[in-house]
Amino acid sequence: MMARRLVIAGICLAVLIAAVAIVFDQLARPGATSAQAPPSSSSRPDAGAGSSGTTAPTSGSTASDAANSATGGSATEGSGSGTGGAEDNAGPSTAKPLEVLPPVTATPTGLPEPSAPAPLITGALPEPGSASGELVDGWPDGVLSLPAGTTIGSTSVSTSGDILQLTADGIIAKPRAEVLDFFRQSLVSHGFWTEEAPAADGAVAARFVRGADTVTVSVSTTGTGSSRFQLLGSLHTTAE
Repeated sequence: MMARRLVIAGICLAVLIAAVAIVFDQLARPGATSAQAPPSSSSRPDAGAGSSGTTAPTSGSTASDAANSATGGSATEGSGSGTGGAEDNAGPSTAKPLEVLPPVTATPTGLPEPSAPAPLITGALPEPGSASGELVDGWPDGVLSLPAGTTIGSTSVSTSGDILQLTADGIIAKPRAEVLDFFRQSLVSHGFWTEEAPAADGAVAARFVRGADTVTVSVSTTGTGSSRFQLLGSLHTTAE
């Protein structure tokens, strides 16, 4: 008898457990509770929109249509009118246009070139010639003199148009610097200016210039300690 009761109690307990499992299974399914309880009017998404006087956008409308509906188109119109008003209030531009200088057509002129100095030699040009141990006839001694004490080797003159060409060489018992200094002082007094000139090894040279007139003197030392000079000149003249 006791065993029968235990069997019946076990069967009842199993039925109870199965019923409880069915109830929990129904509660665990999603949407079960929401399907039974209807949504309240306060939780509807269109409730707030209805209270503000606008309607929710339909599936066929775009986000921009919804924005225009919510603002009543006033924002777009207001922004357009505001931009136009700012431009109207700004008025015409007061910036000055860039000034463009006209092209320079006239050729700029500098200082006028100095006029050529007057010729140092006037009169008829001498006949071409040369001499040994003395000054040749027609040598311009008043313009181009030789140092005192010079032993003349040779002198010559020649002409080319209105140019008198001169050559001379001689030996003098003076240092090279003193020989050059003599020619420098003599020619500078006639308006020449001086500059150094290329010279051979063991020699010194100077070039004297006056307009188109030039005189070049080179001085070297002889074996006896004297100085030997060589002169080459070109002087413009006014031939008659």
